[in-house]
Amino acid sequence: MHNLVDFPARIFYIESSSLQAARVRLTQGEVRKDMSAGKREKILKAAISVFASRGFYNAKMEDIAREAGVAVGTTYLYFENKDDLMISIFEEEMEPLINRMRENMATKTTATEKIATFIHSHLTFVERNPDMAHLLEVEMRFCSQFILGYHGGRFKEYLDLISAALVEGQISGEFKTAIHPSIFKQILFGAVDQIATNYTVSKPKRTLLSSFADEITSVILHGIAK
Repeated sequence: MHNLVDFPARIFYIESSSLQAARVRLTQGEVRKDMSAGKREKILKAAISVFASRGFYNAKMEDIAREAGVAVGTTYLYFENKDDLMISIFEEEMEPLINRMRENMATKTTATEKIATFIHSHLTFVERNPDMAHLLEVEMRFCSQFILGYHGGRFKEYLDLISAALVEGQISGEFKTAIHPSIFKQILFGAVDQIATNYTVSKPKRTLLSSFADEITSVILHGIAK
């Protein structure tokens, strides 16, 4: 015959054991999640290094796995192929760049200063991050997924910082109102990007890329000034 007095204690023990087991499973899940994120980050960083040194076309997933210190099969758990890796690098590296650019531009009071800040900050980023610059300015052009079907929001978000500054300047009376923001952001970024690309592939580098910022800014602002 069961001891009725003992039932609550047994129930409490069962519930406590179940709760403890659930907590253990939760903790293990969090550890696995952290480890998974860590591996993904290692693969991304390895890909940046391999793409920059060997080129996107010549790089293999085996090279990236070796650089990351993981099995080749592990890379395919996180990324479908090289194109997927390249797009992931672009999207994730653009986020801190956008945030820094937005913060830098926010410290300026006029639209003219914000345009100048965008140009200078972008060229400085390329100058100080040679591996990433090589990927963004050169190797990205060999990524078929990027060329044919990329519609990522990060790049649009980055260029929208330019068009927002233009609109602000048009409202304040600094810039001509006839200039379309969508066209202007492509013109400005196209000019800056071309100069950054030339700098990235040139050897030796005889001058700092950021030293061209004032000249580019002068040409751009002269064209849109009211």
